[in-house]
Amino acid sequence: MLSLISKFKNKISDTFNPIIYFKRRKPYTVTESVKRDIITNIISVIPDKPMEDNDKSADTIPIEKPESTCGKKECILFNTKITESELNNENELQELLKTMHELRINLTNLILEPRIEEMIEKIPNASSIMKVKLRIIYIIIAHDIYSTLFKEKKHYHSLRSTRYLGVFHYNNYIIRIDDSPYSFINESDVINALIMTTSNVAPEETSSRIITPFIIYKNIRFDSKNNICECNPKVYCECKYRDDAGNLPGMDNMSNDALICYNKMRKDAISFSIQYYVNNTIPLYNWVRENMGNYNQFSTIQHPFFIYLFYQCAELFQILHNANIVHGDVKPDNILIREHSDFNLYHQEKCKCFTVYLIDFGLSGIEGKGYGTGGTIPYCHPEFKNIQDTNKSSKYNWKMLRLKHDIWSLGLGFLTMYIYRDYYNYYYKYPKYFFTKNGYISQLILDVITHSKLNSLFTKMMSEDCIPIREVCDMLKDMSC
Repeated sequence: MLSLISKFKNKISDTFNPIIYFKRRKPYTVTESVKRDIITNIISVIPDKPMEDNDKSADTIPIEKPESTCGKKECILFNTKITESELNNENELQELLKTMHELRINLTNLILEPRIEEMIEKIPNASSIMKVKLRIIYIIIAHDIYSTLFKEKKHYHSLRSTRYLGVFHYNNYIIRIDDSPYSFINESDVINALIMTTSNVAPEETSSRIITPFIIYKNIRFDSKNNICECNPKVYCECKYRDDAGNLPGMDNMSNDALICYNKMRKDAISFSIQYYVNNTIPLYNWVRENMGNYNQFSTIQHPFFIYLFYQCAELFQILHNANIVHGDVKPDNILIREHSDFNLYHQEKCKCFTVYLIDFGLSGIEGKGYGTGGTIPYCHPEFKNIQDTNKSSKYNWKMLRLKHDIWSLGLGFLTMYIYRDYYNYYYKYPKYFFTKNGYISQLILDVITHSKLNSLFTKMMSEDCIPIREVCDMLKDMSC
């Protein structure tokens, strides 16, 4: 179990979560969370047909309050029967239905746009109630009223949109909403590549620890040169959608409520992804600071924990690299750890009773094809030249992604943990002699590691030509024997 102090700190961290600034390919400003009234922010736009790519006008008509969709014994939602007992046991669904009542949308026979309907129907092992809830979440995102429902994890305001954008936690889901499609394209590339390789290569219990979205909904405009739209918001945009979503079978028969959602998403070029929230986990960054910060050196009991933790993480990257996927943002915040009930850091074997998970593929890509920043400072690979602390006016350099970039970033995280029992978010937190002028690790630091096998491993991982992840796994497995 997590210590009481750890749990208390997590609650404080969740309540006063610092806003993380992250520079993208277009300008962003970070804003404070704003709670907005549901009703006053609903714009009733009901066109006779789907709005054209650049149509900025639409007719409006009054909205009448719908009849109740629920009877005493059953509820009909999206043509799906929900029994009274099922509804009574679903607090989350009841909360969502209250929002739909405020929005005045009748869900009885509502069918949404074909793209989202197809995505929801294809979710493996999804129950009827889960599918209903996801359809309601889509409607809530379309109407931009989720600030009253979703718990904010990150919030950034695009200079191109008045939308409420960011990363949110809602019950069992992590939901990311943005008007920039790049990270959603990256997530799609990761999922497609994993599907092609993991079914025959990686054990299911290992690959399931790589947490990717099960819904990725994209709206992408293109300019005349086939580049993704990044137009100045103050200038009329002639970029157009080329996905032909408005002509898919079923669009002609959609109700006004469904068309409103579709047109709101298209007008604002909103994309979103949904993935499962991994319960009872804590970012490795927090875990290390809370559980290992009081020790100056590893004891013989802690050493097996470090090796096993390192190996479990390396295993996940081996799955990615076997599919030619570069994670692109390797840092302690993107590795989650879940302690099992019998976990004991000071026990020779029970210190291995935990599981790690890998998250956040917004900067991922295929080796030699995708582009990225090398991660987040200070974990960026030195090749990217992002080797000094940035501020809100600074920009990351972008380069083509390579598998070795992940290995270097993973090595820096574990090297920092091994030497300092801590993690740092800035270069200035490290001693001046830690990095060389070109951003690599000083030999003085590597010489601090007296464990010969670990010294050899870190030396090979932190070199200009990193060893492949397969060799990292082999060396760690040898140390754990």
